[in-house]
Amino acid sequence: METEAQHLHTIFNTLTTDVHKLTKRLAALTTEGRSVKQQLGQDGHLDLGSITETLDTFANIEANNRQIDALNVRYDATSIRLAHAKLLIPQAYFAKLTLDYGDDDPEAVYLGKVGYADDDAHDLIYDWRAPVAEAYYANRTGATSYQANNRTIEVTVLGRRQFVIDHDRLVSVVNTTAALTDELLLAVLAENRRDGLQEITATIQAEQNAIIRETQHPVVLVDGVAGSGKTSVLLQRVAFQLYQHRGDWSPDAVLLITPNKAFRQYIQGVLPALGEQEPLSVTYPTLIHQLGTQFGFADVTQANNHIVQLAKRIQQPVDLTPLQLPENALHQTSATMPFVARMRGVWRWLAAVHQLPDDPASWLNWHTVAHMLGVSSLTTYDQLYLLFALTDYHQTSTKAVFIDEAQDYDDDTWALLTTIFGTAEFTIVGDHRQRLFGTAPSITTWFTNRSVQPLNLTTSYRATGAITAFFAQYATEWSPLIQAVQAPGLMPTQRKLTTWSELLATNKLADDQSLGIITPTPAAAKRLADEIPDTTRLTRQGQTKISAGINILDLVTAKGLEFDHVIIVDWDSDYYTDPQNGANRRYVAASRGTKTLTLLT
Repeated sequence: METEAQHLHTIFNTLTTDVHKLTKRLAALTTEGRSVKQQLGQDGHLDLGSITETLDTFANIEANNRQIDALNVRYDATSIRLAHAKLLIPQAYFAKLTLDYGDDDPEAVYLGKVGYADDDAHDLIYDWRAPVAEAYYANRTGATSYQANNRTIEVTVLGRRQFVIDHDRLVSVVNTTAALTDELLLAVLAENRRDGLQEITATIQAEQNAIIRETQHPVVLVDGVAGSGKTSVLLQRVAFQLYQHRGDWSPDAVLLITPNKAFRQYIQGVLPALGEQEPLSVTYPTLIHQLGTQFGFADVTQANNHIVQLAKRIQQPVDLTPLQLPENALHQTSATMPFVARMRGVWRWLAAVHQLPDDPASWLNWHTVAHMLGVSSLTTYDQLYLLFALTDYHQTSTKAVFIDEAQDYDDDTWALLTTIFGTAEFTIVGDHRQRLFGTAPSITTWFTNRSVQPLNLTTSYRATGAITAFFAQYATEWSPLIQAVQAPGLMPTQRKLTTWSELLATNKLADDQSLGIITPTPAAAKRLADEIPDTTRLTRQGQTKISAGINILDLVTAKGLEFDHVIIVDWDSDYYTDPQNGANRRYVAASRGTKTLTLLT
């Protein structure tokens, strides 16, 4: 019987051999395609002398087009297979299932980041997103089932194995009958992740898997505690959705709305590591600026908007007389209808008679509309929202929208997003305890006409048990639910500041470790960076990459970042004891450290 080491050696040799073979095949297809196009260029004259000659000419053109299409299909298939082989060489697979379908010998199924088959189309490695992989992520042995092609497949899991692999070297093998072993999970969590987020395919936990593989609801709303892997889960779900819809979605059909540019850098490379292209990603301010430019509105910003008020008002009847709309258009509607419904009827009539305005931004007298809707004036942001709502505009090319740090978006954002992406699926991830200013809105109120699946992540994987227990006390009603998987570690300490040189001398760092000194405000961070030599100052607009050594930053910039060690400045200040947001601020600040936490008073 072949050992696991022998099997890995066989698969690794197949992959490396195929890389050379597929590279040559791709070059040959390129040469063949170039030759065919040159030949077509030489023979491509049109002979339209008679009906017969014309038919023959068009038949030849069609045959040539089919030949080019066939070459393109072969080229694309070879390119994908080559990319997958290269992707799998460092780690061919991470798990093995031994399955009994009840009708034959047990079957061994190896799971990897992408699927791979040999030249005879025999599956060597199954994609982690394939239906059969659900039997692995179910985290149990014995009888189970999975869904494939709208059928329930009954199967018995006889064995589960997890691997740590480095190219052709089998580092470790762990047999398990239940959840992912602590040994492997903690080894992965211990890896240095300062250079960016990593994919978590091999370590997906049951509560994370439920989110990634959710397919029954168009809107998935995730509330997860600090360190629960929310962003990783979000990106794994992007990859899963693209796999599920690989026949009808292109990567451009997915939109990722990010909190800032630093986040885009942080997640860069995760999806390519899973065999997918980088998704379209944009910050919300950039999105509304781009939409404003597209529809003729200049300088669109969120300041002083009335969108929440407008969203309610347009659902009520409003006299349209001041707008001086065509009588024939108004006859298609009733005066008792909501304002938004009547205006959509007018817009449909204009489309039917080919009288749509060339410049949508100037279609209506916005000063008049403001008066009709009971506001003093409309910002360009208000106007953009109303244009989308009143014309029933949807960006139908976007099939799925993914949003992180959802707690920081106000109601105006959700009003606009649910209007322009009314036909898209949503995956919304956040932590309501990480709202630093004001109150987080109730997101579900903007999806009352759609099925919403709320899911929670309550296990924190990032920090030591002691730090997790410390920040959990500020999570109000969630405090008793938060669990840690890391060892207890050192208890957080609270102390008075004597001198920075004395304090830092007691916080010696290893060469590859990071220390984050978190201040309440950017101004305080700047003063401290000027005072302490050999430090890196992190800001939202400038330097955003964590460095080994000392990093100084304000709390807003610290959101989403993690450090080996953290010192929080002015822990007992008004900023952290504020009645409305103080607990949230302490929760966020304390959850940035993974190994030690020091509170300065």
